Amino acid sequence: MELRHHFEGWLNKVTNDSSAAAFQSELESLRADPVYRSFGLATPEYALVRIIGRVSISIGRRLGEIYDKIPRFITQARFNLTAEEVAPKINGALELDVCIPLTRLTADDREHVRVTMQQHVPSARGDAGVAIEIRYNFNPNDSARLRKDDLMAALLQKQAFAPVYLIFSSISPRDEAIARLKRAGWIFLVGQDAAAFMNDLIGMNIQAILESAPIRREIVAEMARIMRVVYESPAMKLTLKSVRGVPKP
Repeated sequence: MELRHHFEGWLNKVTNDSSAAAFQSELESLRADPVYRSFGLATPEYALVRIIGRVSISIGRRLGEIYDKIPRFITQARFNLTAEEVAPKINGALELDVCIPLTRLTADDREHVRVTMQQHVPSARGDAGVAIEIRYNFNPNDSARLRKDDLMAALLQKQAFAPVYLIFSSISPRDEAIARLKRAGWIFLVGQDAAAFMNDLIGMNIQAILESAPIRREIVAEMARIMRVVYESPAMKLTLKSVRGVPKP
């Protein structure tokens, strides 16, 4: 259901943003702006680039939500935690992706968490438990995001939680941003290391879930439908007419 919700959202985003009306509005905005006119960007081609860019951002945001929510749901069930315990507000404002407070676990589960942490992040220190931030990719492009993560690390360590930062994509991390957050106290696991940690910690193999036959078939079919809407959209057709020298409508 979670995946279907996001597929429907992506499809609506693509359909609405690449309509003829949206394309014309984007083009008129560019033509009305002296900066874009001066740099030769008040064109149908650049209007299409901007529209596709927003679609890409939307897909990224929804992928982020999927990679946040699935581990949260499984962690809550695995350790019999409440919604508030597994996703607490730190300092009353900052929401953590996944929290495992040791005081709420059985003795067997506490030992399981201890052994898993020792195996994957032996340098971690956290008498209160494990605090996990999750990104499907990691390419922060604003200082506010990094300041939030800096502050989160400080607050978690003050409360004696071990801060662990998981990035599932192995091709996206920005080394300089990771280095900054490591200095703040985060321990990073990237790509297969992140997947292996969550598999051992909560029994979640997200790649196996996504690549299981019925789910894989649905993902492939839905993404093909979304991409077809992009490439058959009025925005794409109007841009191609312009590039080929056909008079613009």
